[in-house]
Amino acid sequence: MKLYDLLWKKSETNGKARWERIGTLIDKGDKKSIKLDMLPISKEWDGWLVVSERREREDAF
Repeated sequence: MKLYDLLWKKSETNGKARWERIGTLIDKGDKKSIKLDMLPISKEWDGWLVVSERREREDAF
């Protein structure tokens, strides 16, 4: 099983994007599931999400 984060570009300042995680994609090989924690409803959202392989956080215990 692989976990991926679903991200949306919340804002961009000086060419630097600020991403916010809104959910998870779970890949079980033959089956994929999406869990949304929130919907980015704003005039800045263009409808696109980015799927990024989940990395272990350095500050995790």
